[in-house]
Amino acid sequence: MTAPSAYDVVVIGGGVTGAGIARDLALRGLSVLLLEKGDWGAGTSGASSWMIHGGPRYLEYDWDTTRRSCIDAGHIVTIARNLVYRVVFIIPVLPHDRNNIERMETAMEVYDRFQPLKKAHPHRRLTAAEARQAEPGLSPDVIAAVTMEEWGVDPHRLVYANVQDAMAHGARALNHTRVTDLIRDGGKVIGVRYRGPDGATSEARARVVVNATGPWSPEIGTMAGVKVDLRPAKGIHIVYPHRISNFSISAESIDGRDLLMVAHAGFTLLGTTDDDFYGDLDSVDVQEDEVEYLLQGFERVFPAIRDYRPVRTTTGVRPTLFKWRRYEDELSRRYEVIDHSASGAEGFITIAGGKLSMYRLMAEETSDAVCRKLGHEAPCTTATRPLPGNESDPEPASDLASRCGIPALAVVRLQGRHGSNAEKVLDEANTARILCRCEPVTESELVYAARHEQVGTLADAFRRVGVAAGPCAGAACILRAAEVVGRELGWSATQRFDAAREFVRGAWLGRAPVLPHAGWAQEELAQGAMRGLMRNES
Repeated sequence: MTAPSAYDVVVIGGGVTGAGIARDLALRGLSVLLLEKGDWGAGTSGASSWMIHGGPRYLEYDWDTTRRSCIDAGHIVTIARNLVYRVVFIIPVLPHDRNNIERMETAMEVYDRFQPLKKAHPHRRLTAAEARQAEPGLSPDVIAAVTMEEWGVDPHRLVYANVQDAMAHGARALNHTRVTDLIRDGGKVIGVRYRGPDGATSEARARVVVNATGPWSPEIGTMAGVKVDLRPAKGIHIVYPHRISNFSISAESIDGRDLLMVAHAGFTLLGTTDDDFYGDLDSVDVQEDEVEYLLQGFERVFPAIRDYRPVRTTTGVRPTLFKWRRYEDELSRRYEVIDHSASGAEGFITIAGGKLSMYRLMAEETSDAVCRKLGHEAPCTTATRPLPGNESDPEPASDLASRCGIPALAVVRLQGRHGSNAEKVLDEANTARILCRCEPVTESELVYAARHEQVGTLADAFRRVGVAAGPCAGAACILRAAEVVGRELGWSATQRFDAAREFVRGAWLGRAPVLPHAGWAQEELAQGAMRGLMRNES
C-alpha cells in the first residue's frame, strides 16, 4: 500500500454530479480527489435520454423541480454551448387519449412560463395536417399536436468537461478506481481506501468525504455506518444508429406512462421504462419484454417503428429519493444534500436524488455544504464560467475542414465534443484519416483521447469520441481503434485483440435484446469473421 495523501475533499463518484462537485470545489481553491470505479459518466449519467430538460411531466405534482431544472438548464446551456443543441418535440394527440388537445395546450402554456429560463422557445399548436406534414411518419389517426422544445447534450462529454476543468484547477481525478473502504477515527470519516486499475491499494485522507455515487449511495453510506434511503428505478433505451424521424416524438405506453423518441444528430433514442429495481447495480440487464413495452407504446403514434433496426439498448438506474406508495414514474426528482454528522458520521456528506438537467445546482449546494464544514469562504462561479472549449467561438466548420482535409461533418462532430479546442485536437496527430466509414471520427481525435483524456479501454474511447457508435457497431472499426489506442498505451498485439474482444463481448449485452432472427444470423457471421481475422493477424 502506498503512503496516504491528504486533501481537503475526496469526492466519490464520477457521474455528472460528482464531476460537477469536483469542478466547483477546485474552482473555489480547495484540494480535491475525485474517484470513479468505472469510467466518467459510464453509469446513470450516460444511460440518460441525452437531454437537458425541465421535465413538464413533473408540473402536476412537483412543479418546483421543473422550475429549478429550467433555471439550471439555462446555466448549463450558457457554459456548455458546444455540447448542447435544440431538440424539438411533437406531442401528438389521438382520439380517446387521456389528455385531449385542449388539456395538452393548457399544460404547454404553463410550461411556456419556464421556457425562457432555459433559453427555449414556446410551444405551438398544430392541426393534424400540419403535424403530419412536419412528421410524415405519424399515425393517420392523429387529430392534433403541440410542439415542445428541449436541449440535447452528450452526457459523456459533459461529465468529462467537468472532470477536465476540475483537473485544470488542481484536482486529481482517477477513473477505474474503486473505493473499498472509508477510513474512520471513531465516528468521524477521515479518508478513503481505494484500489486502482493496476490492483494497487492506496489511502487518501480528507477533511470531508462526499458520497456522489447516485444509486450506489446506500452502499457507500454503509461503509460510513449510516443509512441512505433511495428507491432506485431502472430505465432502458433502444438506440437506432441514425435519425428515423424529422422531430422528436412523445407517446404513451399501455399503462399510461410517458415515452419519448428523441431524435439526436446522428442517432435516435427510444425510451424509457421506469421500474423499481432491486437487483445488482453492477449487472443491470435489458429484457426483451422491456423492449416490446416501448415498441408497443410507440407504434400507436409512429406505426413504422418496427421497420427500423436498432443497434443496441442501454440501461441505467436512477437514484430517486425514497417514497412509499407512489408509482415509479410519479416519484419526485428532487434531491437532498445530507450531512451525516447528526448520524454519527462527521466529515461525511451525501448528495442523493436529482437529475442531469440540474447537476450544476446540485453540485453548488453540495459544495456550499462542504465549504461551511471547512469554514472556507469562496463563491460559486460555475453558473457563468465556461466549460473547456467554450472560452471562444469555434472556427467555421467549413474552413477547418478545408484546411485539414477532412469532411465537414467530421469537423461538426469534433467541435460538438471539443468546441474551440477542435483544431488543437486535430493537430495532435499528423493524420486526417477517418476511423470508420459510418461514423466520422478522426484518428487524430482518438489519439488525443488516448493521450489526454484518460482512455484506458475501448469502451472509454466509445464514450469520449463515439468509437463504434455508428451502424456497424464496431464491426468495421473496432480493430483499427484497438490499433490506434494500443499504439498510444503500449499494448502488445495480443492486448489489442483482447481489448477488441472485450469490447465486442461487452457490447453484446446491449445488442442481444433487439436482435430479430435475421439479426442473430448476421451477428453470428460478424462474430465469426472477427474471430477469423484475429486468428489470421495473430
